[in-house]
Amino acid sequence: MPYDVALFVGSVRKASLNLKLAHALVTIQPAELKLEIVPVGGLPLYNPDIDVQGPQEWSRLRARTKRADAVLFVTPEHNRSVPAPMKNAIDIASRPYGASAWNGKPAR
Repeated sequence: MPYDVALFVGSVRKASLNLKLAHALVTIQPAELKLEIVPVGGLPLYNPDIDVQGPQEWSRLRARTKRADAVLFVTPEHNRSVPAPMKNAIDIASRPYGASAWNGKPAR
């Protein structure tokens, strides 16, 4: 059974070098891995007021992150941080409090 790796790409540009790299990784992945790009660009902004009953996109992201054996981040630097879509995805998957999808995940 292959090791399931969720691949988070921080850039949402169509011509993004990070996205091209992510696609290349998927193309050359060894049989022991199952790399899957997790889209983050279309996620509604995180809002703690609707944390538990948020949009379906949040539920799908949380479930995909929980299902992964590991997470790989492919992202550019933006203003000395990660791009806003990546930060939004990280926030969504870390909530609701006490139910973070990131728990126990090795990440690089």
